[in-house]
Amino acid sequence: EYDDLGQIMGNGGLVEGGETKKETDGYDTALQVIHHTARDWTVGAAPCRDETILWIVRAIVQYYTRDGGSNNGRNDLRVLIPGAGLSRLAYEVATCKDLIVKGVVPHVEANDSSVTMIFAAQNVIKMLQQQYQHQQEGNRQLQSAIYPFLSDTQVNEIDARKRFEMEVFPDEHAVDSYKCYHDLTGTHPNLSFTVGDFVSTYSQQSKQNQYDVVATSFFIDTATNIYEYIYIMKHMLDTNGVWVNCGPVQWHPCALLRPTVEQLKDMLQVAGFELISWSVADEAVAYRHPDDVGGKGLEARYTRSEAYRPLQFVAQLLSSQDDGRSSNEDLPLKIQYSEFLNEVANGKIEVN
Repeated sequence: EYDDLGQIMGNGGLVEGGETKKETDGYDTALQVIHHTARDWTVGAAPCRDETILWIVRAIVQYYTRDGGSNNGRNDLRVLIPGAGLSRLAYEVATCKDLIVKGVVPHVEANDSSVTMIFAAQNVIKMLQQQYQHQQEGNRQLQSAIYPFLSDTQVNEIDARKRFEMEVFPDEHAVDSYKCYHDLTGTHPNLSFTVGDFVSTYSQQSKQNQYDVVATSFFIDTATNIYEYIYIMKHMLDTNGVWVNCGPVQWHPCALLRPTVEQLKDMLQVAGFELISWSVADEAVAYRHPDDVGGKGLEARYTRSEAYRPLQFVAQLLSSQDDGRSSNEDLPLKIQYSEFLNEVANGKIEVN
């Protein structure tokens, strides 16, 4: 069973099953691909992206272009985007002009647990490549039409005509970014995709100290145990690496720990992160499309809205821990213990 807005907006909307349900239930569907496409790749959702995805990009640029853009003496920037969905954030980082003109070349890895999402994201990237080729050949630009509101539940609806509004994707800004990157570098963006569960994939020894940036957008509240995510962030980040986040703390039904923003802040500091910036946005941001909330001259789509005041932070891993290596030697034990506590909390293991 699903609640109406939960099913639409991608939180799974699970109201039955409790902790036995995964946060991805209701996520790996064609309906979710449609809504994520609308959010990530249409012109209409650009204001939402500016307050979330592009906030993250601006934070990365600000951090890595200060003082001449030093990155431990390297010009490549290794970036991981877990929970990438339709991968607009990964694409924006990979094609970021402000980084490239400063000599910082992003190598971005987009990760998601959903094969469906990654497959859809790869196809959007292929569309961008094809559109760039069409531009070079002087042909008409190709775009696809989508009706993202057609399948919305028929509750809280103000005007049924808005249900039939069309959007096109990918948006022109995405096409321009591809062209700009190719003009500057003469090659295609360094963007790769990995399918797999975040905890099991990135707790492996081979992932230790492999990334300069981990950027999370609407991701951290998917954690069953947030300590697992924090351990793995420390494990993956290289010396002076940063964790950049933007998103709510709407903990999923599977979450065993549901810390407040201030409690999460304490967790990161105790774990060895220096908080360069930490704030909750002043204004609520619509998850999918500005019309979902209305205001600022826009006609609202519903009498009830789905919007968030996202937690935005930049956290640098302190370098006073032997480059993080010795502190991560016991990561498998930490993850195993966390999973044991998860099993206990779910009643799968009895402790006498």
